[in-house]
Amino acid sequence: MQHMQHMQSDRVNVVEGDAAELADLKRAIRGQDIVISTMGGMDLDAKTANIVKAMKEVGARHVIVISAGGIYDELPEPFNAWDKRMVGQYRPINLKTAEVAEQSGLTYTVLRPVWLTDKPTEEFQLTRKGETYKGTETSRASIGRFVADLVKDPQRYANQNLGISQLNTDGDRPAAYR
Repeated sequence: MQHMQHMQSDRVNVVEGDAAELADLKRAIRGQDIVISTMGGMDLDAKTANIVKAMKEVGARHVIVISAGGIYDELPEPFNAWDKRMVGQYRPINLKTAEVAEQSGLTYTVLRPVWLTDKPTEEFQLTRKGETYKGTETSRASIGRFVADLVKDPQRYANQNLGISQLNTDGDRPAAYR
């Protein structure tokens, strides 16, 4: 089990567990309508499949999954080739993760960020599956804003697979690598 940072809030119930353990997931998900997965790793597809199974067993209805831009070779060149050299080994796992969500039978929203930054901007641009991706960076703050807004209006992006990035970050690679 990975170490979790403890949060204190009257609006958050922290449940420690292991995403590989169905019982832990069911305990965490029971009573929830929406599940947000921000996990990573080379077993992300398997963990996502476990989340979906647990959600079905306890009646949760909407899964929001963070995957990755580039899984459909949808990044514009030369950024796509650069990204593939840097992190291409993760693309098959992130693609399977998106497919698990899409084929789950649940309401899903797949988010495909690219190179994450700690920039404070909450503004974002979206691209749909099948469209050429825009930008080379995604701020963590914008993902947080998108997900918070989606939880307020879950049907807005129901059953959609979206690229999420920052405006004016187009180029051959993210700014930190130029």
